[in-house]
Amino acid sequence: MALGPASFCVDHTVVIDVDPPVVERFLLDSGCFPLWHRGVAGVPTISTPVLQTGTSVEFLGRVGPLRFPYVTIVSAHDPGRKLALRTTRGVVDLLAVTTWTAVDGGTEVRATVDARLTAARAGLAKWAERIVRRNLAGELGDLKRLLETGQFEFTVPSQLTAHPPRCPLETPPDFF
Repeated sequence: MALGPASFCVDHTVVIDVDPPVVERFLLDSGCFPLWHRGVAGVPTISTPVLQTGTSVEFLGRVGPLRFPYVTIVSAHDPGRKLALRTTRGVVDLLAVTTWTAVDGGTEVRATVDARLTAARAGLAKWAERIVRRNLAGELGDLKRLLETGQFEFTVPSQLTAHPPRCPLETPPDFF
C-alpha cells in the first residue's frame, strides 16, 4: 500500500529573562545561528552577516551519526516580532517560525515548526517528528541559557541593543 504525503507541526514556548531587542539581535546574528540550532553539524555557510529576508543558510543536518545536506532561506522577518525560515533542500520540508513578545519577566519566545514530507518519504514522518520535537525543546532551552548567562558573543554590530557588548566590529550595518 502506497503512503500519501505526511505532515506534522511542533510548537514550543519559553520565557527568557532578557529584553526583546536582545532576543531579536541574537536570532538575527548569523554567528549565533549554530550556537542554538542542535541539528546543525559543523559551521553553516550563511549568505549575509545578519539574517534578513532572502538570506540563505547551507548546513549539514545532524541526526546521530547521520548527516543530510540542507539549504534554508529566511522567508520572512517582521522586525520586533518574527523570523521565519523555510528549507529549500533537505530530507523534510520545514517552515520554522520564531516569534518573540515582551512579557512580565522578560521575553516569550515561541517556535513553531511545520513539516511536510513527500509520499516517498512519508514513512519517515514519526521519526522526523520525534527528532524535531526533541531538538526544538532543546534549542529553546539552549537559547534561554545562552541569553540569560551571556555565554556567547555577537558577531555583528547592531542598533537593536547597546553597542558593543560583545562584538568585534565597530559600526552596525544600516539594515540591522
